[in-house]
Amino acid sequence: MNQPTNRSLFWIIALFALLPILAFPEIIFGRQTLYWSDLSWMHYPRHIFAANEWLAGRVPLWDPYQHNGLPFLAETQVGALYLFSVIFLSPLSPSLELSLFIVLHFSLASAFTFILVRSLGLSLMPSVLAGLAFGMGGFLMAQVSNLNIMTGATWLPLILYGIIRAGRERSWLSAMLAGIPLALQIFTAQPQVVFYTLVTVGGYAIYRIVADWFTPSQASKPRLHYAIQTMGLVIVTILTGLLLAAPQLLPTLELQQLSVRSEEQDFGFLVKNSLPPLMWLNLVLPSAFGNNVTGFEGGDPFQEDFIYIGLIPLLLIPLSFSRPLRRDTVFWVLLIIGGAILAMGRYTPLYEDVIQYLPGFALFRIPARWLMVVNLALAVLAGYGLENLLNAPKSRTKAAALVVSGLGVAVGLSLAWIFRENLIDWTRGGWSDTSRKLLRVFFEKGFTLETGYQNRLLLGWIYWITTPIVLTIVNIVLTTAIFGLYALNRFSTATLGRLVVAAVAIDLVIAGGTTVNPTQPDSWWHQLSGGAEYVLEHIDGTRVFPLGMGSEQATVSQLGQYFPSVYRVRSAGGHGSSLMLERTQVFMGDAHPVQAIRALGVRYLLTEGLMGADAASTYPIAYSDANSFVYENKTPLPRAFVVHDAIQVDTPEDAMAYFETVAVDPSQTVVLETNGNAPHPAAASTPSRAEIIHENPLEVDIEVKAAADGYLVLLDTIYPGWVATVDGQRQTIYAANYISRAVFVPQGQHTVQFSYRPLTFRVGIWLSAIALLIMAVMGVIDNQNMLSSYKSSWTKTRAYDKLVINKNLRL
Repeated sequence: MNQPTNRSLFWIIALFALLPILAFPEIIFGRQTLYWSDLSWMHYPRHIFAANEWLAGRVPLWDPYQHNGLPFLAETQVGALYLFSVIFLSPLSPSLELSLFIVLHFSLASAFTFILVRSLGLSLMPSVLAGLAFGMGGFLMAQVSNLNIMTGATWLPLILYGIIRAGRERSWLSAMLAGIPLALQIFTAQPQVVFYTLVTVGGYAIYRIVADWFTPSQASKPRLHYAIQTMGLVIVTILTGLLLAAPQLLPTLELQQLSVRSEEQDFGFLVKNSLPPLMWLNLVLPSAFGNNVTGFEGGDPFQEDFIYIGLIPLLLIPLSFSRPLRRDTVFWVLLIIGGAILAMGRYTPLYEDVIQYLPGFALFRIPARWLMVVNLALAVLAGYGLENLLNAPKSRTKAAALVVSGLGVAVGLSLAWIFRENLIDWTRGGWSDTSRKLLRVFFEKGFTLETGYQNRLLLGWIYWITTPIVLTIVNIVLTTAIFGLYALNRFSTATLGRLVVAAVAIDLVIAGGTTVNPTQPDSWWHQLSGGAEYVLEHIDGTRVFPLGMGSEQATVSQLGQYFPSVYRVRSAGGHGSSLMLERTQVFMGDAHPVQAIRALGVRYLLTEGLMGADAASTYPIAYSDANSFVYENKTPLPRAFVVHDAIQVDTPEDAMAYFETVAVDPSQTVVLETNGNAPHPAAASTPSRAEIIHENPLEVDIEVKAAADGYLVLLDTIYPGWVATVDGQRQTIYAANYISRAVFVPQGQHTVQFSYRPLTFRVGIWLSAIALLIMAVMGVIDNQNMLSSYKSSWTKTRAYDKLVINKNLRL
């Protein structure tokens, strides 16, 4: 493996930094923004909220503006503790911060894959090729809208690098250091990505143990001890990563137990968004079934089904099997096979018969996300292929074979197009309706010129090349020219490596970026409907309930999903994630609509269209225009108030039963989950008063004047970690009205404080600190051992020198 010069490293880093910008020039230089799907529904508004909390000197643990309050940190959707989220603390516009955050992770993914492949013994150009094939590949490009999937997958190559290095060095310190990128992945990624990573790491450990067991070079070593040590190193890496990420993990695990995800999921949930087998055609024709810009007609969301590594890397993969096989080649092949089978989910019998019963697999849907490991393994094998080609004695013959392979792809596509109707008719025999539909879409989208790219900064000049068949033809021409000229001995292997990297870089820039990710002007984020503006002006501390905000446009303009957090207006609605609190989902689904509006403290209902006449008769229209309607509850409950009548129940189900009708008036009576142990309130002859005198997302201070013993009800979500004091004395918080909180207050004037101090976060901080301390101690010990070894060697060298000098003197 040749050692790179500083100049070579500079150009490689520059390439990895520049290519994502070339793929997304509009969002860096064109005042455009990416907005598709979860970027609007979740990531943009939540990053703003998290940044504002950090800038205010608070850890963003709780968001009071969604679903009457929810544990912000525990949801793992944004990465509030993630290192590179520091970008959102800059003075730049949030839109540009988001763009830079996205572009950075493409560069990191390329660099991490380069490091991984270099550690496998490959030279510079094959390592760069592998870096581009994953870092700029189809999986990451498509997953931009699922930002926590994309940023989490970025760390997979570096995690594997750490595991491989620790195994080679047989070093416990190296194993602990390998846990750092795993922790960073946990801080930013959806748990599904972390689980897939752990399965991949575990698979590599098993593979390495088996491979080492049967390796002749290991015959003289105690195999069982070596195998146990290998597994021990992997376990240490995983444990270190989990401990370092404990401040994120423990709150998330707590939320998972209280969320809808705690319920057992059926098979249909597990295989939702499985990869249709025909989607593998994207490896040859990128966006063969459309994309999020041109319109995707593959059935599932485009971002879950797209994989592309470039045509030349795909053609290079067979060369990775040249004898002798490189170390770990079999692992990467097995990873492709296993990842592909898992990604296809319901389209293979294994998921129904085996996979769904394996530990952990039943927690996650969208098996197509296994394309993450497939894309990485394909990239590594492409690097192997180029390395073998550059070093092969008969490399020019193999280059000629690549030309033939490229021409074979061209011939195959030509025949498929010519006989497309016959092919479609033939599929009626035994293909499923989905497969027949996809084949027809393939011939429509893959071979149709799209003119929608004419306004792109760079692609606008050559917009025709974004047509899948055109890009493939261009790639075939480049393949034929590069490898054909090389076969004719027109240039050296060094030049071949550079030309291959250049061609693949151009291919991936054109196939990804804003070709598959739609943009809007950055003013997109600031649009507000007339109804939303009316609500913001008149809300006055009460709550709004946005209804039917499913589209990106409605989300941004109508205070949908997480956008109330941007404007810091309290909402009874929010994003319906799989980690939504089970109490929230049950209450929204089972409570009587009028009772739900009252118990949630809602004043305004904000909708895009008219509601029924019965709704208007109960909640008159306060504002309307062509795009929005605001319905007003004229008598909303205050967020904090005192009641002097309580119904005590034993279970949440008993409490919920009272809100399935309108029999209970929540302004006068509170339903408490107490097991009968709570104090009884007293009747009051005069009204009691409660006023919020100070608050932030982590604290609420309330001044109470109770005419008699009673309960202070706070219409915020009941959740572990909240503690209450009355005049500085700790007081029990009861689940009130199934979804809210209440504390007992005796007669008189009191100051009540609710504060969020989650034990899981504090324990997580201690565990993380312990892990860091152990790593520091291990580092000191390792450094001392190195110094001792060096001193011993130096002492022996000095003694030998003295012996030689004395001998020479005697001579």
